Amino acid sequence: MFILTLLRDNIRTHPSDFSKPRIESLTDELNKKYSNKILHNVGLCIRVWDILEASDEIVHMVQDGSSQAKVTFRMVVFRPFKGEIMTGKVASSHPTEGVRVTMDFFDDIIIPPSFLQAGSEYDEEEKVWVWKYEENDLYMDKDEPIRFRMEIEEFVDVGPVRDGVDEEKKVAPYSLVVSVAEPGLGLLSWWEG
Repeated sequence: MFILTLLRDNIRTHPSDFSKPRIESLTDELNKKYSNKILHNVGLCIRVWDILEASDEIVHMVQDGSSQAKVTFRMVVFRPFKGEIMTGKVASSHPTEGVRVTMDFFDDIIIPPSFLQAGSEYDEEEKVWVWKYEENDLYMDKDEPIRFRMEIEEFVDVGPVRDGVDEEKKVAPYSLVVSVAEPGLGLLSWWEG
């Protein structure tokens, strides 16, 4: 689910941070720049793990006195592998899109109708998906813990983010398509003794 990814970047440090230890100020700047951001074909950046190398800093006196260094570092990244089993919570249900799942720190997880258990139907009255199993109606209620398997990751180049764009039309830069279509997957309550 979490991997270490090697990255390189030029990092600028403001003079107000010169009193900090160098590694601490570089780490702070890297975390500001990358944490909670999606890197295309990399994943969701969580935090800097460590700094492997940093060049000597060059101070730019003509600007604001900031320094710049070339930094090689490792970042903790959320990027599950195909087939990985994870848990989250049901966030919402939609008749054509399926079930949306959240892991609290990542919300762009979808279970399309074709990846639900055989016999699943959308209940228009309750506005949830229901697994019809051996004459039982097992509802996929909101906020219920759910176990799922990673199937497909999708990266979309969304370009620069602009204010005023309709929320409904926004596309997630990184999303996961997951499945619950096998024994042991689905709501945790279904499989408890």
